[in-house]
Amino acid sequence: MRKQLFYLTNHELNAYSWNGKNVLLEDIFENDENGWQRFAEYIAGRKNLPVEILVDLIEEDFQRDTIPHTVGKGRRALIERKLTQLYRDTPFRHATIQGREKIGRKDDRILFSALTNAELPKPWLNALLIHTVPVVGIYSLALLSQLLFNKLKFGTAPVLLVTHQSSGLRQSYFHEGHLHFSRLTPLLDQAPELLAESLISESAKTRQFLASTRVLARGTPIKLVVIADAHNLAAILELVNTSSDPDVSYILLQMDEVSQQLTLGHQGLSEDCDEILLSLLSKQRIPSHYPLREQNRFYQLWQARIGLYILSALLGLAALTWAGIDLMSIFDQRRETARLRQEALAVESKYEVIVKNMPSTLVTPHNMRLVVDIERMMSQNVPLPNILMSEVSRALDGLPQITIKQLQWKIVDPVILSAVVDPNAPASTADAAPQPIDLGLAAKPAEILLIDGEIKPFDGDYRAALNSVRMFVAAIQKNPQLKATVTLQPIDTNPSVKLESTAGDTATDLTALFVIKLVRTP
Repeated sequence: MRKQLFYLTNHELNAYSWNGKNVLLEDIFENDENGWQRFAEYIAGRKNLPVEILVDLIEEDFQRDTIPHTVGKGRRALIERKLTQLYRDTPFRHATIQGREKIGRKDDRILFSALTNAELPKPWLNALLIHTVPVVGIYSLALLSQLLFNKLKFGTAPVLLVTHQSSGLRQSYFHEGHLHFSRLTPLLDQAPELLAESLISESAKTRQFLASTRVLARGTPIKLVVIADAHNLAAILELVNTSSDPDVSYILLQMDEVSQQLTLGHQGLSEDCDEILLSLLSKQRIPSHYPLREQNRFYQLWQARIGLYILSALLGLAALTWAGIDLMSIFDQRRETARLRQEALAVESKYEVIVKNMPSTLVTPHNMRLVVDIERMMSQNVPLPNILMSEVSRALDGLPQITIKQLQWKIVDPVILSAVVDPNAPASTADAAPQPIDLGLAAKPAEILLIDGEIKPFDGDYRAALNSVRMFVAAIQKNPQLKATVTLQPIDTNPSVKLESTAGDTATDLTALFVIKLVRTP
């Protein structure tokens, strides 16, 4: 991602660009009215690119202290109260949590830092605010040196890291892997010999200050790591060889070697470490060291706009993907339709060949099909006595006294049957719906079953015989499609009929015969 990098010192602001691989210097603006005006014109044409500001100022203070161990809102409140007490006159304040004490209450160790001269960055920030430039963060070079220290893996021993910057010599003291103190020494002359002399003298002052403040015990061995270009290191090496301080061990690192070790891309365009720190900042996602107020709003809007662009691109890609899937589906369906059409043509061709090769007949295929349909209809409508016989058999299961002597089964036209059964039914007219038989088609006929039966054994108890017949009729008519009528009772119960019998008659030829007419209408 392309972005702008601004390196702010007490005297100037260096504008760099980041193309995703390298840091390129574009312009230098003096810290005066003319420089501010030129800077405003410069950013007017680049206000859509996010900005990261790296500050390397003399007026940056560091104090290390402890607070009671808390978490969440309580810790934030304690830190904010402590920052307000230490740096009341500046909004550029920061607190770095560096673990806990190993003894006692095990309080939290905090490194408090601030830009004590709040007026120095204001002209540059105001210009960015006027042009609504999205500012990602304001970063301290001293605090960023913690990341450089970690990547170079110097361990937990006391280390004084000295980097040659365009603003001077930045000295940062580390112990147990944490930054304790940092100071910037301006250089009036960048000549290698003068730079080497300044490094030796200023590092001695820093070690003396650390000893006087009891940050570093006297006589404690310390590593002095220097990062500079080859020319300056050669001059420094001459003075180091003449040094007789047994407590200091020097480690001299060339900028190109450090850049390769950290895989920061091609460097060496300048004689200082500005580009190394800027590249390290560009490749890392680091929260802003010093708080942003108005400028942060434009960065949030820029993030939202980028998010909308990405979302729109994703939606467009999804729409294109969906359209592609639909097109593929359409092509597949067309291919399948073409295949089915070819199969249909092949089947039709085979059918025509078969028809042509068939022997000639007097009957057309259409008439043959009609005959087959008629035969199937007739076979489905042919009545069988199975159903009536099954119903009679079911009714006889509970009546062992009834004996069947004869069964007569016949079929009749349902229309004729209705006229016979119901003489008052209206006769069919020309307006009546045609019956299947009128069209020459077979229709299911009505079925009549005459049942000749006898009550056996019969001892002359006609009342019991009549009751058995009624029970038989009721059992049959449980099927709603059947209608049973008794045409002959075991005894004629008509009041006009005369019943005669001789007292004491013991004839054994008494019979109880009956006839039932069973009708099943389709």
